[in-house]
Amino acid sequence: MNVAPIPNPGDIGRQAVALRISGDQAAFWGCGFFGAQDTLHDDKGRHYFRDCYIKGSIDFIYGNGKSFYQNCVLISLANPVDPGSTGITGVITAQGRGSQEENTGFAFTNCTVGGNGRVWLGRAWKPFARVVFANTSMSDIIAPEGWNDFNDPARDKTVFFGEYNCSGPGANMTTRPPYVMRLNDTQASPFLNVSFIDGDQWLQPYI
Repeated sequence: MNVAPIPNPGDIGRQAVALRISGDQAAFWGCGFFGAQDTLHDDKGRHYFRDCYIKGSIDFIYGNGKSFYQNCVLISLANPVDPGSTGITGVITAQGRGSQEENTGFAFTNCTVGGNGRVWLGRAWKPFARVVFANTSMSDIIAPEGWNDFNDPARDKTVFFGEYNCSGPGANMTTRPPYVMRLNDTQASPFLNVSFIDGDQWLQPYI
């Protein structure tokens, strides 16, 4: 937990990490991560998060890890918005894949997204950011566009932002930008189980 105050969008120097994980082959079962901006620094390595509770406001899951999030609850603490406002007050992910050669990314499967504010599922912190949400329930806090290219249209051609079989009012993809992928079964398959992080080679069974 990091108890630093919740920043407003655009505030400088208000990041407050609760946990940074930079080791390879790390697993978290039933853990809670609490903060505001940059709560969980999923820095590098292969990681598994199951039945975890992650709370934050801006970029609250970020880094260049290759991680599989299963049955997790993601709660936004972003500032509420006035009715009719189109402003963005939070972001769930900021993935840091910097080149085509980096085999990193975040995969969320069977998760729940809720809380406050109007938020993006992710923004392209680095040009080749890779994030997929699959079989996930999304509340109406998700902005209709869903994602952001970090205000750099060049990244539209390099990011990999995908959604697959998600539900809830926030999962409506009709106004997503063209660079957001509505994944089919084949495209989604690599992101749906622990094989995404080579878990069959190192992940220990939960007892």
